[in-house]
This record gives sequence, structure tokens and C-alpha cells, in this order.
Amino acid sequence: MLIYSSDLCDQTVADVRVCIVGAGAAGITLACELDGCGHKVLLLEAGGLKPTAATQDYYVGAANPPHPRSSEWRRVVFGGTTSVWGGRCVPFDPIDFEPREYVTNSGWPISYAEIARYYPRAMQYCEAGEFDFTATGSIDRGVPTIAGWTSDGVIDNDLIERYSPPTRFGKKYRAALRASRNVTAILGTRCTGLCRAAGDDRIEGVEVVLQSGKRRVIHADIVILAMGGIETARILLASDRNGSGFGNRMDLVGRFYGCHLGCVVGKFVPQRGKAAFDFEKTRDGIYCRRKFQFTAAAQRENRLLNTAFRLHFPAYSDASHKSSVMSTIYLAKSMLIPEYRNIIEYNAEHLAVKSPARQHWRNVVMGVPQVIRFGIDWTFRIHLARREMPYNLVESQNGSYPLEFNCEQTPMESSRIMLLSDRDKHAIPRVRIDWRRSDEDIVSAHRGFVVLREALSRTGVCRLEFDDSKLHERLASAAPVWSHHLGTTRMAMSPRNGVVDSNCAIFDLPDVYVASSAVFPTGSHANPTLTIVALSLRMAAHLRGRLNAPIPTAALG
Repeated sequence: MLIYSSDLCDQTVADVRVCIVGAGAAGITLACELDGCGHKVLLLEAGGLKPTAATQDYYVGAANPPHPRSSEWRRVVFGGTTSVWGGRCVPFDPIDFEPREYVTNSGWPISYAEIARYYPRAMQYCEAGEFDFTATGSIDRGVPTIAGWTSDGVIDNDLIERYSPPTRFGKKYRAALRASRNVTAILGTRCTGLCRAAGDDRIEGVEVVLQSGKRRVIHADIVILAMGGIETARILLASDRNGSGFGNRMDLVGRFYGCHLGCVVGKFVPQRGKAAFDFEKTRDGIYCRRKFQFTAAAQRENRLLNTAFRLHFPAYSDASHKSSVMSTIYLAKSMLIPEYRNIIEYNAEHLAVKSPARQHWRNVVMGVPQVIRFGIDWTFRIHLARREMPYNLVESQNGSYPLEFNCEQTPMESSRIMLLSDRDKHAIPRVRIDWRRSDEDIVSAHRGFVVLREALSRTGVCRLEFDDSKLHERLASAAPVWSHHLGTTRMAMSPRNGVVDSNCAIFDLPDVYVASSAVFPTGSHANPTLTIVALSLRMAAHLRGRLNAPIPTAALG
């Protein structure tokens, strides 16, 4: 069932076994998996079916540059941030779960195998096809990324990233939840805090405010916070009115906050023909792109953070690309959502010259036929297609490719989410994002580019060019990847090292779970959505066991 808070009655919130707070990828996955479990489940969403300026104000806070504003890449809406998700699906690697003596605070309390078993079903939820991320296993056209380039044990270049349509979870799974007999999704119901049972280490209920402004407590046996890496920490810290926050006995809630580091550095030059640069279709009809990364052995030998590389396109802002399409996009950037507009502006400021508008208009006028073809192509392949082309790719005219990298961050206690004295309309303290970067991150990235250049030079078929004298400075200016909010309630073996246990239950409050990238001890190089869904599936299986519930009946159609 799906209702608004205005339709809420006492019967709806009576005898609730599980209350899920937040209807993004994690919350909706959990709700679908608990459909048919034989127990009453509530799914609370602060927003409605469409975002509004009023609800988006909930996320306004402070952040230290170059971190994006606290409200960017987050949406108060049924479906959460999947409403603006680009769709990139990438799994974590086995090495990501290992304690690495050269990566401070690394190691998960669970193994890769415990997540990998849920990746195939997570791929179904994300509509991303088979759980195969190799080019040879996924693409019929068996062309290597670069002709003649074979892996030498340092670089694995037989890798792809798959793309969801992208799946807007709030639209895709709305009908299934509306038809559920035991799951009720309630829109316009914002969690303002948790209520602890007197003298006991358990949660009595969830304090909410309805669209009418009325407040009430919803009692539940089990509470799951599926609110994202920032908001989960915020609610835990704000719930204890007289102390330091719930689940925060060791002062770890909000700490170890991380993203991914990323920027475009250097120039990748094939010496034998062109590279496999564009989007391709897998055998099962999924858009994909090539990527390459260091092997686990090379990471250990060279003490490298997990890093992925992609062949990039020229900066939109530099009209010397001579692309009428890219100049059109650059001139029309004000029509994009703010987050994508900010990416283009960031590129203009940090990656290339910002050419005068007249030079971009010259490109447009000289390439009107290409712009028209792009407009038609965009309409049918991106705007109208069920499975969208992820984004526009334009190659450099000189046969080289700017090189984009994404790498994990070293988890740091000092990088954290904190509360401000300023409060929003519901009296919840706003957040301050004190994002920090470790010197280890820059040293590892610098070493990685040197190792990559040496490995490519040995192939004889491609090379990497960059200015050694400016490399460290360029890497030090790398920004946090915009929408990846990780680690604020990290998973650990004991409360001395984290906030939640291996089942994602809070150590201090074992009836409260966290379903979010907030539990990631380390972040890999990979976009978090696929692993968030996989962890949510794992949590659902755990909860079904705890509830003695039958096998899930939820359909993914």
C-alpha cells in the first residue's frame, strides 16, 4: 500500500515489526524483499512523488570546498537520489574487503564472498544485466581496448562498467509496493529522531513529523535507517537531545566520512589505431564502457589505493575541441540540473581554459548538421528510449584521450559529519560536512600514475603523457566525486572500531540497522549504488531469518 501522511491512522501504525526510514535504493529494495514476509512493514519517506524546493531545504547545510554543497546529489523524494542517478553499476573487488597494512583503517568484518552472492540479484534490481564485468565475457565484438594491448599482471584492461537504464527506484517499484498487503509506504513523513526505551539499549520508536506539521511517534520492533551516508549520521547525532547522539558511545558516528577522489590527468595516446572509447552494448543489451585498473597484486606490490581509469573526452569549456555538439551542450548548460551544470563549470575552472562564448558559437555554426543529428539522436536514444544512452562522448581530434581516474580514499577519523547550531523548519540541526583528504591519497595516486606510465610504455602500443613537475599539484586539486557519501557509520568487528556490526546493526542499539553506504569501512574505486543494493539484499535475508519469514515473493518485473 502507498499512502500520504494525511491518510495515516492509528491502525496503520499499530503492531509494526519493521520500520524503514528512507525510500531510496536501499529502503525500496528492503521493502520489496520484505513484501510477503507475514509481518507489518512501514516504509517512511519525507518527500512525495516529486521533489520540491521546500523539502529540498531539509538538506541545506555547510560543506568545506571543494566538497559540493550539502544539498547537491541528494533528493527528498520517493526513490531518493536514484531520481538523478547516472546509472553506473560497478561491483567492489575482493581486495577491497581485506585489511591492507598500507591503507590505514582498512578491512571489512565480512568477506567479498558474503556480498558477491547478492550481486546477481542486485543487478536485477538495477536492471543492469548479467553479473559479468569482463569485456571478453560480455561483448560479442571481441576487440581489445587497444589493439595489441594485453594484460601484464599490472593492469587489467579486460574490464567494463555496466549502466542501469537508469532505474528510478521510486517509479520502477511503486506498483509492487502499492499492491503489497504487508508493506505500507507513507509519503510526506519525515523522521526527526529516534526514541530510546527508558533505561534500555533499544529503540522504542521513530519520531516523525507529518505534512500537516503534527508530530507523533511510530513504534516498531526493528528500525532501519536507509537515509544515505550524510542523513543517517545526522539523525543519530540529533536523536540524543542531552548527549552526543545515539549509537555514538565511542564518538564514531559521522566520522570516517569519505567519497572518491577523481579528476582528469594526462593524455593517453594509442600508437596503433583507435581505442575502444564509445559506449558498447553487451550480449544482454546493456550499455557499457571500458575501464582498466591495477590488479590486486600490483596494488599490494606498489602500495596503491584501488583506482580505476577511463578514457575521457575533452573539456566542454575549451572550444579548441572544435565539436559543435560539445559547444552546444556548454552553451546550454543552464538547462541542466544544477549538479551536472556544476560539473561542467568545475571542468571549466580546473581542467581547461574557459573559451569565450563567441568561439563556442563558431563551433556551433560550423557544425549545424552535426548538432541536428545529435538532437535527433538525443531525442530517440536518450530522451525517449527506455534504456538511455548514459551520456554524450566526443573523441579528441588528435587521436589522444584525456585520462580520468577515480580512486578510494583512506578512511580518516577527522573527516566527518557534524551538527550546526542552525536548525531547519522541523528543529533538526543542519549538517556541516568537514570533508578531508589524507596525504596518503595523493602519494598513492602520484605513485599510481608513474606505475601506469611505466606499464603502458612496456606494451609498445600505447603511452601515457603527463607533466611530472605538475602531477602532484594536479592530483592534490582532485575533488571528491560528487554523489558518493561513505563511511559515517562504518561496519566493524567491535564498537571500538565502528558503529555497526557485520549485520549492519548498531552495536549500542541492536534493533536499529543501517542500510546505506554509511556502513562502508572503505570505498573501493566503484560507484556505491550496486553494493548498497547488494548489502540491502543481504540485510533483508538476515531480517527474514530473524522474523522467521518465508521466502520473498517480490517480483522484479
